Amino acid sequence: MKKRLIVNADDFGIHETVNKAVYRGFESGILTSTSIMAGGRAFDDAVAMAKTMGDIGIGIHLTLVGRLETVLPQAEVPSITWDNGVLCNNYVDLILRDLKGLIRAEDVYNEWDAQIRKILDTGLSVTHIDGHQHMHMWNHFFPIALSLAKKYKIHCMRVPDESLTFGLSFRPKSLFRFSAKNALSLMARNHRDSLKKAGIKSNDHFFGMLYGGHFHEQRMYDAAGKLESGVTEFMCHPAANSQLMESTFHWGYHGEDELKALLSLRLKNELKEKDVELISYRDL
Repeated sequence: MKKRLIVNADDFGIHETVNKAVYRGFESGILTSTSIMAGGRAFDDAVAMAKTMGDIGIGIHLTLVGRLETVLPQAEVPSITWDNGVLCNNYVDLILRDLKGLIRAEDVYNEWDAQIRKILDTGLSVTHIDGHQHMHMWNHFFPIALSLAKKYKIHCMRVPDESLTFGLSFRPKSLFRFSAKNALSLMARNHRDSLKKAGIKSNDHFFGMLYGGHFHEQRMYDAAGKLESGVTEFMCHPAANSQLMESTFHWGYHGEDELKALLSLRLKNELKEKDVELISYRDL
């Protein structure tokens, strides 16, 4: 079976500097796909840009975290906007609150439904669904994502199940990230049967969770050397200006390094030499 690779940039629409990086990565690099955030502050700019980008794959980046505003009015989705009227900071906050029974499934459904409708209403051709910090795979929220994929006939969904042995480290900070990556990977893997039964296609392999925000050229080059037969997705977070992103979101991401990886001739030649086919979810 041939090796096929989807290179997807997350967070399209969150900021103009991300939009610029997505454009450059697609026009001059190996980027084949991106995921747009309906609640992003640069959403309109992203939509206008996407319409000039030919056959780039466009995913819906379902969002429940990140201190972003919801698409629906805050009063209509109070259980997910308890943190100063916006979505909470990260998946840990959201999961802990959900485990206490404080997140209403109806709020998640309605907000995600509004996000999908906002994106579809632009006329963009949507290729797949994924999620900010992968919350579309959280056990309590996955059935909602699946239901909406079927409702809107979106035929592909990212499954972020990175290899369980990839990135093993015993340093305390790295070990926590490694453990969290594996917990999510196992959870995501368990949803494959449900997706298959629903006729929804997905990637076979995945890189980018452990290296989220730090998927620089050498790491991407090394990952390219580990590609297996079937469909692999590289998830990345490029930005044209890392300092600008950091001053706004404080994630500690190195978006400029990820953009350089996408533009790397060395990486592009390596993929060509290994006869890797660059695709988007549209090709599944």
